[in-house]
Amino acid sequence: MKKIIQFIAIVCWFSAADAHNHDRNKGFDIKVTDLGYGIFELRTDRSGNVAVLIGKDGVFMVDTQMEHLVELIDGAQKKLSDNRDVDLIINTHFHRDHVRGNAYFKKRGAIIMAHPNVRRYLENPRAIKALGRKAHSFTPQYYPKTDVTEGTSLNMNGQSIELHHTPNAHTNSDLFVVFKEGNVIHGGDLVFNRRFPFIDIDNGGSVAGYIAGIKKIIEVADEDTKIIAGHGPVATISDLEESITMLNDTHNIVKAFINKGLSLEAIKALNPLKNYTENWNWAFITTERMLTTHYYDITGQLE
Repeated sequence: MKKIIQFIAIVCWFSAADAHNHDRNKGFDIKVTDLGYGIFELRTDRSGNVAVLIGKDGVFMVDTQMEHLVELIDGAQKKLSDNRDVDLIINTHFHRDHVRGNAYFKKRGAIIMAHPNVRRYLENPRAIKALGRKAHSFTPQYYPKTDVTEGTSLNMNGQSIELHHTPNAHTNSDLFVVFKEGNVIHGGDLVFNRRFPFIDIDNGGSVAGYIAGIKKIIEVADEDTKIIAGHGPVATISDLEESITMLNDTHNIVKAFINKGLSLEAIKALNPLKNYTENWNWAFITTERMLTTHYYDITGQLE
């Protein structure tokens, strides 16, 4: 009788969890963009954008989103792939909105690959002080199985897939993914298109490294390349160049006030980046948070 009660309790727990995820999925739609050559962008406008490559060799995915959205992502790719499971996954970095679907896909047989630092950060999570966020814990089912480094290449579904590492950029675990024949790049969070980027200084990121990462993407792209952003719409080289200009300009503005001896709060009060608000400010990284990022990057401290 005790075992029956335990079984019923377990079933009820899973049912409650499923219902909770279903409720959290309400109001979210997956926007699918066909980029050609079997490559699709799956976008929710919430958390990181996903790419899938579908063909005779199977289903290849870049990033796995959040737990409460992963079933929507999988459902969208299954409509495109005739109900096939995902075979191979690349995590572009370790942040939870790009890896929290890992356990779901791993349970269904997917092999997950990432830069070695992804696993290190997942095993030893750190707080993100710039955002006031505590460290998020990850259990082993979220860890990638295989490490990949700069210059790793794969061949799948008629695509030569190149993986490039950019150190100390958005984090110190970043990869971007190049689909050569399709002329498509998934930039991970090296690309926040038409919005201020999040640069995670607490986890190895830096403004200079971030700019260098964007430049590295530009080096392997051309005017016709479709660049899937970690956040925001599909980008072009021109969009990336605008991001570089914005980052250089805003960094120099904040640095000038630091050199005058002003504190973070004093600089905030002056709102020196206000001219960038209209085109770059958004809900996650506001103008004030961008200012704080530059201050933290330059001084190494938060007040």
